[in-house]
Amino acid sequence: MRAPDVWPDETVVVELPPRYCPFPPVRHPREAVLARRTADWITGFDLTPSPQQLDRMRGNDCPGFYGRIMPDADAGRLQLAVDWCTIMFHFDDVYCDEGPPAERLGLVTDLATKIPRVLEFPDTPLGGAGAALLAPVRDLSRRAGRWATTTQRRRCVDAHRAWFLAVLWETGHRVAGTTPALNDYAHLRQHTAAGAATLSWAEIITGEEIPERDLTAPAVRALTELAFTTAAFDDDLFSYGKELWIARTENTPPPGLGLVEILRREHHLTTREAITRSVDLCDRLTHRFARLRDQVMPRASAPLRAYLGHLTNLIPGNLDWGLRADRYRNPDGRHPGAVTTRASTTRTPPADTSPPPIPSIAWWWDTDLA
Repeated sequence: MRAPDVWPDETVVVELPPRYCPFPPVRHPREAVLARRTADWITGFDLTPSPQQLDRMRGNDCPGFYGRIMPDADAGRLQLAVDWCTIMFHFDDVYCDEGPPAERLGLVTDLATKIPRVLEFPDTPLGGAGAALLAPVRDLSRRAGRWATTTQRRRCVDAHRAWFLAVLWETGHRVAGTTPALNDYAHLRQHTAAGAATLSWAEIITGEEIPERDLTAPAVRALTELAFTTAAFDDDLFSYGKELWIARTENTPPPGLGLVEILRREHHLTTREAITRSVDLCDRLTHRFARLRDQVMPRASAPLRAYLGHLTNLIPGNLDWGLRADRYRNPDGRHPGAVTTRASTTRTPPADTSPPPIPSIAWWWDTDLA
């Protein structure tokens, strides 16, 4: 292998098979305004990001990400989710990804307990090594309090606790250098990707509380997990080139905490075979989501219809955003265009729409859900 100092000048290109997606991506008309406001907001806190980190924050394109989920939302309210997305990507980049996992485990654990508490009670005293990150979280909590019902705030806090529990599970594997089984990864990936935490803001932004009986109905739970997992697996496809580039830079094997590597190692596949199988799995999940959604939507209440619309937008929106965002194209914030992922979408359904042989998620295909 070449010396590590040569690798940053090279590029990585990942070719993906056509990805089945019957839903068109949509955009919010005021993304540029949202971007300016969130840039101004973040400078009001003592985060002291480096120029590289500031570039990464801009490159994450949080207005474009959340604007694709809620294209019709009031921009003033949507700003709350865009600001949250900006600070949480910063948390992921700086606290979860940078440096040896064993060295950052203590700080990640500390923040994983404090962030939900500050969201729950914004007057919680701030302190410790991660206090700078908690200040914008406090601001988000206070702003959410203007609109959120008690139930919506509880759902938001619970979703963050689920996310951080999964982050600690993932960090444990990074510290140990182990690769989880596909069956475990498949049902936890929605949580490591902050699926519920992300969508918890949508209900606050719309102002309509989804009835508990609707949100916890088995079909809606399946649709929720399908959308979150599909988007997260797509993220694994976008980030695979980034992982390869960093592994080459550091002269180490790619980490075993992404769908492609897990499939490759568990089933002894070539990289191309693992990529193809990953796309096939995403296609099956998307097809199942579309079929089940069409069965549930006609009898859904107005708040539930809005929620299902956000889940629907998440799938093509995340695809469209992920293939453009510098988050994946600029792997370390210093090498723009170092990674290129080439992909296209198709409206032709996959040939195989049966449940994948993954027991932990097979219930999404239960025939009595709808």
